[in-house]
Amino acid sequence: MNILLSNDDGYTAEGIRTLERVLSSYGHNIYVSAPDSEQSGKSHAMTIKGRVTVTEYSPHHFHVSGTPADCIIYSHRCSLFPVSFDVVISGINHGYNLSTDIIYSGTCAAARQAAFYGMKAIAISVEERDNLRLFEAAASFLCSNLDYFLSLIPVGTFMNINLPSSFDGRYEAAGLGEIVYNDSVVVREMNGDRRILEIEHADLEYYPSGTSYRADHEICHSGLASVSIIDPVPALSAAMENLKA
Repeated sequence: MNILLSNDDGYTAEGIRTLERVLSSYGHNIYVSAPDSEQSGKSHAMTIKGRVTVTEYSPHHFHVSGTPADCIIYSHRCSLFPVSFDVVISGINHGYNLSTDIIYSGTCAAARQAAFYGMKAIAISVEERDNLRLFEAAASFLCSNLDYFLSLIPVGTFMNINLPSSFDGRYEAAGLGEIVYNDSVVVREMNGDRRILEIEHADLEYYPSGTSYRADHEICHSGLASVSIIDPVPALSAAMENLKA
């Protein structure tokens, strides 16, 4: 397969490097368009004013001075690569992208943008940020199931995969849950009319998916990997169905 890799941790991150190495060992042709620095939490931000610098650091491997969504937009719109892609894979992310966190996730944004272009797309993340064994396990899991997973992804959607630290090869189809952050914002410094603010993290609240599937966070907390199909614009899809009726 011709596979385009991206992420939000930057092109030198261990997750994307492990994924490329394992995918290559399966005989796939790997291309990269990834941010030149960490872009975690940038959601679907994109550069629509100003310029983006795209640097080829090795053949068919580019780092981009923009967001994860930019990496897909600029690669696609200006035809950086000489091939069409069988799938766009974003990750392996250093940390979970579960439930409503996919709204903030740059990892999921790259996959979502690829889905908007009608390409098959997968976002993959792991619980522990620096667990090399877990990166290897995630890459091998994805490679072993890639053909099957691609057959499950309808046009216009993407797959979101999360692996817990205790992953033993088992996974479960998941619905999206909800994660509520009870964070507080504190004033760290005041200087005249300027205030320096910072978020203090607090305990999270987890809520079920509201579907017949267990929430992805429930599945991962039980030790299984979660696999979800994400419709980027479900409200629009529902509205269109109502119009047809």
